[in-house]
Amino acid sequence: MGAEETADRARLTALVSDHFDFVWRLLRRQGLDPSDADDAAQHVFMTATRKLDGIRPGHERNFLYGTALRVAANRRRAARRSSVEVQLEEAPAVSNRTPHDDAELSRAWSLLDELLGQMPGELARVLALVEIEQLEVKDAARLERIPVGTAASRLRRARARFQELLSAAAARNPFQGEP
Repeated sequence: MGAEETADRARLTALVSDHFDFVWRLLRRQGLDPSDADDAAQHVFMTATRKLDGIRPGHERNFLYGTALRVAANRRRAARRSSVEVQLEEAPAVSNRTPHDDAELSRAWSLLDELLGQMPGELARVLALVEIEQLEVKDAARLERIPVGTAASRLRRARARFQELLSAAAARNPFQGEP
């Protein structure tokens, strides 16, 4: 194995270890169920492997973000064509959970995915990046390739729309009434 091949392998290993969780969560927030998100994440990283030489150092997350959005859109289109219904379930790993906690988390994640699915994509993406992924607005703007002011405006509108949708679905919110 040559030095260039070793360097590429190390870069790819770092790419996957640094960004896999982000890509997987992004795919889930784009409406894919957990097993489809697993497959789609593999597709994203296979694409990154093929195009590794064209990904500028320091811009890996931008490349993965754009690729993940395209892969998710293609998966959703294919699912609509084959009329496969997507079941949204998720229970992130948290220690010391009871079965009741797991059920509440699963319902909460399902409700979150449903509400994000009812929002325009550009609003849902910015909201997920800032509120779920905990990115700063400027970083969300960079990933979306929009001005920071546009991202801030979308975030404001997304928060307001999300609150409207959440209020309408209050009876299904497992955390309704909690501080």
